[in-house]
Amino acid sequence: MNVSGFMFIVVFAASIIIGKLTPVAVSKASDKLVMPIVITLIFTISLWGGGQLTSVSGAGLLITYSLTYALLSVALSYVVGVMMGERRRNGSFRPMSKAPLVFILTLTVGWLLGVVLHVIGVGSIVEAELIALAGIIGLSSSRVMSIKSLIAGGRIGAEAGVSALLGSVIAGSLLSFIFNIRLNTSLAIALGMGWYTFTGPVVALYAGPYYGLLAFLSNFLREQLTFILVPFIPGSPQALISIGGATTMDDTLPVYVSVLGKDYSVASISNGLLLTILVPIIVPLVLTI
Repeated sequence: MNVSGFMFIVVFAASIIIGKLTPVAVSKASDKLVMPIVITLIFTISLWGGGQLTSVSGAGLLITYSLTYALLSVALSYVVGVMMGERRRNGSFRPMSKAPLVFILTLTVGWLLGVVLHVIGVGSIVEAELIALAGIIGLSSSRVMSIKSLIAGGRIGAEAGVSALLGSVIAGSLLSFIFNIRLNTSLAIALGMGWYTFTGPVVALYAGPYYGLLAFLSNFLREQLTFILVPFIPGSPQALISIGGATTMDDTLPVYVSVLGKDYSVASISNGLLLTILVPIIVPLVLTI
């Protein structure tokens, strides 16, 4: 692991501890800083990557690759989950948040400016922003991260997490061969578990802005596919929860509560917490293989 990956883990862990030791108001206040930092990171990495993608064909290929990663990761996670679980309950669907529209706009503007301006030295800025994100996310999530909260989800949350991990590893391995991408880079992209705001910048630092954008879009699309697919496909709770990856503790949680019922909210949160803790460790480690 290089210095950047090590620092992210250290800052992330330290900020969780700090959040536990300080008043709840501190972690709640940090919630307001997450979105500005995330938007800044998305803009910076797209600005960086825009200089690498100067043709329509290049952009089209990137989107194709991203959608393939998202679809295959979701499909294989789902299959493994079906093998582990039981049939789901029926339920209604709640609409998705409008926040992703801001991310799409930011990504588009950053990419277009990158194509025109070809800004240099952006990598060091991404590194600093990523460290700041680690601290803010650690403080923000410190209220809910505990051994008890991880155990509370029980068997279903754990099996969903295992399904997501296995499905993503298989997807990353297959697509490494199909797209002729280095195995460690391909695995890191697939193992982002929908956490695009983390995986994109980290992959960019290790493998370059093109693969950073691929990682961002792949995991962004995985989250969006969760909103689209979960209300309409059959399967076990393990299978459906595994589709959302790390997002099941926050962004996609309303979908699981409405589709599976409140009884499965703990399992969804447990799965999301488990993967949220593992992704910042696994992704940098895989990239150094």
